[in-house]
Amino acid sequence: MSAGPSLIVYHGCDVTTRDDLVSGRVKHLTHSNNQYDWLGPGAYFFERDIERAFLFAQASHRNPAKRYTAKPIATPAVVGAVLQVQNWLDMTTQAGIKEFSLAYHAFADGLSAAGKPVPVNRPADHTDTDVIYRALDNAVFTWMHKARESHTPPLALFQAVRAAFYQGERVAPTSEFHVNTHIQIDLRDNDCIVGWFLPAGAELLSELRYDEAKARLTDAVTKNKKPRVRVKV
Repeated sequence: MSAGPSLIVYHGCDVTTRDDLVSGRVKHLTHSNNQYDWLGPGAYFFERDIERAFLFAQASHRNPAKRYTAKPIATPAVVGAVLQVQNWLDMTTQAGIKEFSLAYHAFADGLSAAGKPVPVNRPADHTDTDVIYRALDNAVFTWMHKARESHTPPLALFQAVRAAFYQGERVAPTSEFHVNTHIQIDLRDNDCIVGWFLPAGAELLSELRYDEAKARLTDAVTKNKKPRVRVKV
């Protein structure tokens, strides 16, 4: 277990995933590993923002064809987790930004020497004003992790990546505050999870209600079997 300070985070998911984690039927979230993931491979959380996590789960539920998540969310819910992370790559600090900048130049130089193109961040489609498809950022974060793993002598691995993102419409004309702004955590080391918990006011489903929710999820998965395309949420 990491000895870092405790941090409360939330993950928007299907209610069956919530109950599976809290009850111990499932120990960890499956790590995302898509080339457009904003912070590289890992399990994604919203820092101290249960409402933003639930908005994400609702968006996935209401727009199953857009495939916001790897699997559909049939019954929106939020699960909380307590993390203890000792070794961060924190992109809200100058140290994190400098680390990323150095990695980018080394990564880009290596691709250039090999005659390969450097990935780019780009809009997911013509309606994307936030530049959701983060292929460049993802590639640099992934390169950083692999470089630390293979370094001699060994370097401490980043257990999590943390970054702040403004997203959505401005809250007022000329304001730089946006309606979906959030701090995102990309957890790479599952040992940093102290435990899972139900948000205040939530209760574990009864066996009957869990089975009903599982049936809804199975039905949603069956109806949405097609390649996943990254879109804005």
